[in-house]
Amino acid sequence: MNRKHQSRSLERHVNAPREHTWNALNNLIEKLTGGYVIEGDPPPHGPGAVLHLSLPDQQELLGSDEQLVETVLSFEPPWRRAYSVTGPTGLDLYHATFVLRDDRGECHLSWGVVVDPEPTPEGEAFLELAVATIDRFLDHVVAVSESD
Repeated sequence: MNRKHQSRSLERHVNAPREHTWNALNNLIEKLTGGYVIEGDPPPHGPGAVLHLSLPDQQELLGSDEQLVETVLSFEPPWRRAYSVTGPTGLDLYHATFVLRDDRGECHLSWGVVVDPEPTPEGEAFLELAVATIDRFLDHVVAVSESD
């Protein structure tokens, strides 16, 4: 039996250059998570960087206040940042990527996630919470990028 992993994606057009949006994205990630617990290589955002995450309603929805851990898997300025999330997700696999591409002096920001082929109910709940959180986060990245 060949099972396919589930995926979700979100996209935004940004009326700002890619490099500027890339910097806003990474600065907001660091600011909103409270900073890196472990810096990556190259510091601070590179592969191996670790952040502790806190999602809205995490304890109520997932029944746990155990720490969610984000680990940067790939960091390719100014266009790609891939990461995994571990902890009380109800998932065996959660890999996500932010990608930016040029669009004539503006840019296109996208986010995608791949998870287990058959998530548990807890995993489904976590995935929906994560997508809603990233959806709001992308709006924030766009607003900050376009206002600077």
